Amino acid sequence: MTELTEKINALYEKYGEISSEPRKRGLGDLFVGWFSGRGKKANPDDTGFMSDVEALTDAIVSDGDGEDALSASLLILSQPQSKKFSEVDIVYAAMYKNVTKLVPLLSDGDVVKVSEAADKVKKQYRFPVYKELVAALKERLDK
Repeated sequence: MTELTEKINALYEKYGEISSEPRKRGLGDLFVGWFSGRGKKANPDDTGFMSDVEALTDAIVSDGDGEDALSASLLILSQPQSKKFSEVDIVYAAMYKNVTKLVPLLSDGDVVKVSEAADKVKKQYRFPVYKELVAALKERLDK
């Protein structure tokens, strides 16, 4: 694991600790979403985590490091693991979009490894970003 992947790993560990605490949501939060038409406000922990992971992923893309791309891809695809669906799990699943950015850096063998990891993602977390990732992996393998 290189420095950038270690930083992503640290973000995942920290976010896992923060997100394991019950979230406090009041009735006022719901009304803000209902009456504003914008939905509920995003949790700052969620948005910070997502932007930090995206920035590190972009740095890996800039560096063009295939080893880092593989490590980061496998790490990102390793979450969520819970069987109960939660807001935090949606954030983890949204991070699959970052793996799609890393696909061009992967070797053929690494694409197979990432595809195998993607196959292990639980069905309830296979949102459109997951489907885009699988399509990108398939396209890369077909080349």
